Amino acid sequence: MTIIPLDSRHIRPAQTSDKAPILAFCQHTWDDEADYIPDVWDVWFADPTGHILVADRDGQPVGMTRLVQLSATEGWWEALRVDRDFRRQGIGHQLTQSTLSLSQSLGLTALRTCVSLTNASMHPFMQHWGFSPLDDFAVHRAAASNGAPTALRLLGEDDCDRAWAAINSFVAEERDRLFVARGAKWQSITPANLAQRLAQGWVWGCFEGAILVSLFIRSYMESPDGTLWIGWLGGTASGLQVALNDMPNLAYQLGFKAVGGFLPQREPLQQLLSATDYRFADSSVYRLYTQDS
Repeated sequence: MTIIPLDSRHIRPAQTSDKAPILAFCQHTWDDEADYIPDVWDVWFADPTGHILVADRDGQPVGMTRLVQLSATEGWWEALRVDRDFRRQGIGHQLTQSTLSLSQSLGLTALRTCVSLTNASMHPFMQHWGFSPLDDFAVHRAAASNGAPTALRLLGEDDCDRAWAAINSFVAEERDRLFVARGAKWQSITPANLAQRLAQGWVWGCFEGAILVSLFIRSYMESPDGTLWIGWLGGTASGLQVALNDMPNLAYQLGFKAVGGFLPQREPLQQLLSATDYRFADSSVYRLYTQDS
């Protein structure tokens, strides 16, 4: 992990010795569900693109957050946590200010994050710090089907130009060009990262004749759960329907137990999803925020 010196007296980069005390207070983040931090800490700490910031009180970690640099200009902010015994002392504000200062020092012009709709107190907090809502996303899942895909075709590096042209034809607004790059982190689709995923074998498309009518970009979680994750899905209404119906078959072929993704809570996708086996829980809806400079 890259060590970045911070100006704040009480906020510093994470150290190896922080793991145990941070995971201890993360056991009590919420009353009704487990925190995911223990599942990803080791991956995060080893990630050179990520910066874990720790609030320190007399040598004791009492809070944390993380900033990830996804590209030269885009960052992702996540995992704002404060020990229950130290809440309501301004620690969350100090961590936030340090995150924004670090983002600025890295030259990031777009900083994004997402907040569960059930976390009511965080939405005014986000707007207080200058973040604007972009869209709402829900985690939809469907069990893998015992069959082979019949419509989705794996695309290769030679398909980059027409895949990029298709994406541009499918998007109605700039926000539609965002995709989940990894671990529930949104960033802009560009020709460069599209080419990278084509080279990985992580892009599929559906065709009507020679016309690409839907496109699926794969993503992944930092703590694998047996799900084939959707990073981005776009297309015509008919193309989307075909892709949604075929992705459970693709998940089975690739050895996954399910297919799922953070999908926008907008039409026509929601209407199409209602006619499939994809399901979501009200507790899995998230609001995506951005702060642009």
